Amino acid sequence: MQNSHNDSPLITDVTGVILAGGRSTRMGRDKATLMVDGRTLFARTREMLCGIFARVIISGDRPDLATAEVPCVPDIYPGSALGGLHSALQAASTAWIFAVPCDLAHPDAGLVRFLLNHRHDCDLVVPRTAEGLEPVFALYHKNCLPRMEEMLARGDFRIYDFYRQVRACYIDAHELPAGWRRALLNLNTPEDVRRLEKKEAP
Repeated sequence: MQNSHNDSPLITDVTGVILAGGRSTRMGRDKATLMVDGRTLFARTREMLCGIFARVIISGDRPDLATAEVPCVPDIYPGSALGGLHSALQAASTAWIFAVPCDLAHPDAGLVRFLLNHRHDCDLVVPRTAEGLEPVFALYHKNCLPRMEEMLARGDFRIYDFYRQVRACYIDAHELPAGWRRALLNLNTPEDVRRLEKKEAP
């Protein structure tokens, strides 16, 4: 199977995951349906992932966003990024998932493919910048499930605690391809949206 954007075959041993289970409390409205350049943030992310992976799912109880091709998976332990990752890993038919948030302004297939090349001898691959880790733009292996399950079952949702319990591959900022800052820009507040619109106005 080929994708529509280039001649690369779709990746079949990793599932693309759109994290859409958040409550968007700081934004005050559903971030997935925010419009950028005439398309919703969700649609932009879905298109990017569907151009890379043969299988894409939505992590979160979002039947309004789901289709037969891109179904949604409700969180078993709702209310946290860790819970969303856990549910996606449980649902995936592949050993790996690549998780992406639904609020990226400029989802970048190049950065996804770059991180995919580092999935060896580890349980997860995550960018690490001066701002910290990017746990919702990262690769996770099913080896992570037992530790996630233990934490969630006892009500511990702190994803950074989880990272210390598995083999994590950290990709530091100086190793990331050019344009990573733009690719990882997410929109959390109305001010973020206004800043983006002002910056990108013609």
